[in-house]
Amino acid sequence: MLTPTTEGPNAAPQPPTIQRTSQLPASDVALSALATKAADAWTTSALPPLLWLSKAEFTTLAAAYAQGRDAADAAGDQRSPQSQRLKQLDKLFDKHLRYVKGYLAEAHDEDEGRSYYPEFGITRENKVYSLPRARTERVKSLNKLLKALPAHDLDKKKYGTAFWQPLVQEYAQLVQASTDTAGQRSAQVSSKDQHEAKVRKALRALIHHLKANYPDTFEAQLRAFGFQKESY
Repeated sequence: MLTPTTEGPNAAPQPPTIQRTSQLPASDVALSALATKAADAWTTSALPPLLWLSKAEFTTLAAAYAQGRDAADAAGDQRSPQSQRLKQLDKLFDKHLRYVKGYLAEAHDEDEGRSYYPEFGITRENKVYSLPRARTERVKSLNKLLKALPAHDLDKKKYGTAFWQPLVQEYAQLVQASTDTAGQRSAQVSSKDQHEAKVRKALRALIHHLKANYPDTFEAQLRAFGFQKESY
């Protein structure tokens, strides 16, 4: 007796693969809209509460998730212009640091000039003498540069203190603001993610709740509660 195999003429027929469409949207925007719609529909519906979740609790949860998502987005929007300006300043510093190196080379021979680099916050990274790439360290190095310019009589040069000081001040403020914003966004995203897990759990339970209470008309009820898969 031949044993069916998965290959060749004696291959056993394979069951068709079933593609299941999720009844919950992947996007947080659509999920928030669904949760708000479902909460409103459930509040006015004859559908009873769940043993572990009341209608009022779900309304509060949906609102908290929407607020957390908006707050996380707002924090991200605030950080974007900060990041853009920081990139511009980084390029400006990298471009004009060569003038400071040139001043040191003029005052001393090249090798001796390099010996003063640490005083100016200039470090060697990847065989290149530059300001540190990490921004918190770069702020420290820029402050060293500001102190070193007058100490070496370079403060009155074209690219001396008058050039560097306002840019360094702006840069330091932006780095601090960016760090604060990143911390706020991290906290907002964490809060949003915690609410999202609870919202998804509640919505899945609500789907089964509707099917159990409306066995003949659950599809229409699902649509009335906002579960319209074709829209997300």
